[in-house]
Amino acid sequence: MAPTLKRAWWCGCLLLLIGWSSAASALTVTVDAAYIELHAGPGRGYPVFYALERGEQAELLKHRTGWVKVDTRRGGQGWIRAADLAHTLTAEGQTPVLPSARRDDYLNRRWEFGAAIGDFAGADALGVSLGYRMTPHLAAELRVSQNTGAFSDSQLYGLRLLHQPFPAWRVSPYLAVGGGEARIRPHGILVQGEDRQNNYLEAGLGAYVYLSQRFFMRAEYRNQVILTRRDSNEEVNEWVLGFNVFF
Repeated sequence: MAPTLKRAWWCGCLLLLIGWSSAASALTVTVDAAYIELHAGPGRGYPVFYALERGEQAELLKHRTGWVKVDTRRGGQGWIRAADLAHTLTAEGQTPVLPSARRDDYLNRRWEFGAAIGDFAGADALGVSLGYRMTPHLAAELRVSQNTGAFSDSQLYGLRLLHQPFPAWRVSPYLAVGGGEARIRPHGILVQGEDRQNNYLEAGLGAYVYLSQRFFMRAEYRNQVILTRRDSNEEVNEWVLGFNVFF
């Protein structure tokens, strides 16, 4: 494995583990008012089934427009108005600040589909991906790409893990590690080359750019190593730009 990719691979694995542990802990707030009503759903039409009293604690689970789902110790899970967070305090004694509701809405959606074009070591690259968000910070992604070059065509089929440390940012960076199978078909004019199937490993660095509601632009650089049967492996750099939608 190339030294650059090897370092990026281990760095990515470390960040993924950090992201997994950090994603498990939700923000805990303490009620700083006489009471806060807990609704059965995210809306005034849902009944109030519990009242959080002063000094009680609740974990903030997720955010929808105007409402926040919380987990309490005595009342179970329910929804409070986002405006009621002004009557709560964090462990540091500060009023919690939620990200923009419109940008935060996509974090409640598990599935993601994207299409991208780019450059694969001089070849034209076209790819699609389907991702599943396990937590706000971690996602698994299936990717298929077709690369068309002057001397060969190739298809890549891969599985990746993405760590997004700041998912609520308008420009949100992420790190990806993964691997899969590369199918390479050389273009032979005088002598027809033999088709090859090899495994590959990759590490990527990219960013989501929020556009509107569930739509994002996505840019990424990938460093890939194709594990050949020869004495040396092939290292390929790829740049892609595309658009993603969450649903």
